[in-house]
Amino acid sequence: MKNFKDFNIHPVIENFVGDKIETKKLLDKEIVIKDFKVVPSKFEGRGDRLDMQIEYKDEDRVVFTGGKYLIQTIEKVPKDCFPFKAKIVELDGHLEFV
Repeated sequence: MKNFKDFNIHPVIENFVGDKIETKKLLDKEIVIKDFKVVPSKFEGRGDRLDMQIEYKDEDRVVFTGGKYLIQTIEKVPKDCFPFKAKIVELDGHLEFV
């Protein structure tokens, strides 16, 4: 009979790591975006939510935002271009990457 360890199965951790940080604390500051996922917002009628694994001040952090422009643009970044540096700025009442 085989042992479980013989299957060479390892868990896949899909949660991001680090403390949550508010988007407004990151405005106009350079961050490293390591990964992201878009999931349905937990608030009814709000559409999707962008979850990002970032590095800020040499620490892993997690950002959650419903910014539609951020969602639309980050989805266009090829996966092989991660990680990359960016800033989040507020322009004309919405958030964008620069």
